[in-house]
Amino acid sequence: MRIQRKTATTWLAMFLLLVLAGCAGFSSLEKPQVTLADIQIQEVKTLETAFLVQLRVMNPNTNPLEIEGLSCDVELDGRKFASGLQGGQGTIPAYGSVLVPMEVYASVLDMFTSVLGVLQNQNEQGAVGRPISYRLKGKVRVSSGGFSHNLPFASEGEIKL
Repeated sequence: MRIQRKTATTWLAMFLLLVLAGCAGFSSLEKPQVTLADIQIQEVKTLETAFLVQLRVMNPNTNPLEIEGLSCDVELDGRKFASGLQGGQGTIPAYGSVLVPMEVYASVLDMFTSVLGVLQNQNEQGAVGRPISYRLKGKVRVSSGGFSHNLPFASEGEIKL
């Protein structure tokens, strides 16, 4: 009986060490860098507009990452503009990048509020025609070595009209 307990305890300890080692290795992953590569109008409906955005996802890790999904929000000049989700998109090679197409959706009300706010800011600042700042934030769900994890991302830039 004592030998069985000792063996079971040894196996349990080994299992816990393996799990902790795996989690520690996964937590050392660097976040993928995600930037906005392109945006196009896809479809305009009465209450919603669909845009196709191309996201450049870069993997700064030594291991390839399998993309299980992406979610993102797009802000224009600090105002929510559009949101989207995308299922698995393949593998990002180690130290490589891929373009991920994603549809994002903006309600007409959010769109008009954002555009009117941008125009109002430009008129108040006397900067009509200036570039519009954008912010992209979200999560990439990746798997590597049998573990899955949500990794947040954020990037900013300007869109010149």
